[in-house]
Amino acid sequence: MPFLPIQSFTRKRLSDVVSDQIKQLISDGALMPGDRLPAERDLATQLGVSRPSLREALIRLEADGYIETSGRGGFTVVDVTAPIISKPLAELLLQNPRTSADILELRQGLESISTVYAAERATPADLQKITEAFEALKAGSQSQDRVNLAELDAAFHLAIADSTHNIALAHVMHGIHTLIREGMRQYHRLIDYDDAMEKQLMSQHQAIYDAVIARDAQKARKAAERHLTYVREMYKDDAARPSPSVIS
Repeated sequence: MPFLPIQSFTRKRLSDVVSDQIKQLISDGALMPGDRLPAERDLATQLGVSRPSLREALIRLEADGYIETSGRGGFTVVDVTAPIISKPLAELLLQNPRTSADILELRQGLESISTVYAAERATPADLQKITEAFEALKAGSQSQDRVNLAELDAAFHLAIADSTHNIALAHVMHGIHTLIREGMRQYHRLIDYDDAMEKQLMSQHQAIYDAVIARDAQKARKAAERHLTYVREMYKDDAARPSPSVIS
């Protein structure tokens, strides 16, 4: 964990310096949501501060919503980019064809940028997380029930967003995560888990993954744009179909 010893000549309160360093690590992506902080004794040693000063910083960070106590004791990093759109609201938005088109248009812009920055900036640890998310998605697409496919799909795209090291972009992607996930759930239902179409989607995800891992930013952008263009066309085709007649 990249904690740096606190300089003794600092004019700020030690607890403030400790708090600022941990917040900076969260902002930089060195500390990710769910990461567990070292035990208090070990962390105080790494930072070179007293345990009372460290404890004061941890209490403030917890009060401000950056960390939380874990079930096993100690602290873990909170997801500061929590969803800002509830599942019911997401479902309501996606029922409107016009709104669904707007959401996909937004996703195309955000995810195209995300793949570029991820290809340019991802650390080896980021690439490992992207690989794990991709392998989980690949396994899910090959399973019989595919019940978690939308969640795995969204998790893959979020792993890429987290690897951009752009806290604003990651915040937006996490903030609309519910909307993205429900949209994915809708389009997987839309094609009724058709094997040929699912293979096409998986091929597109493979192209995105390969380009990011190869650190080819332009190829990554094109792969993301092709993927979202394909999904948008799926929605257009579905909206163009006549609705079944209703018998009263």
